[in-house]
Amino acid sequence: MTEVNLQDDLNAVNDQLTKLVEELNKLNNAREQLVQQIQNLNGVAMYLRGKLPEEGDVAVIDEESTDSLERSAEYPTT
Repeated sequence: MTEVNLQDDLNAVNDQLTKLVEELNKLNNAREQLVQQIQNLNGVAMYLRGKLPEEGDVAVIDEESTDSLERSAEYPTT
């Protein structure tokens, strides 16, 4: 029968557990950053959607504004 060194096995398991917890923490931090980026982009998208005209709205050209391109005064005399 072979001898089992319980202390070495326990140390190996603890080392592996520590590595996995560190990896999980890194992944969790990356996830949190992605969630923040998604929230920021959603906010920007909502803002931009609010700035768009409604689909039923039609741009109206004011006829008076086209008439205002003509000069209403003469050039000053020198």
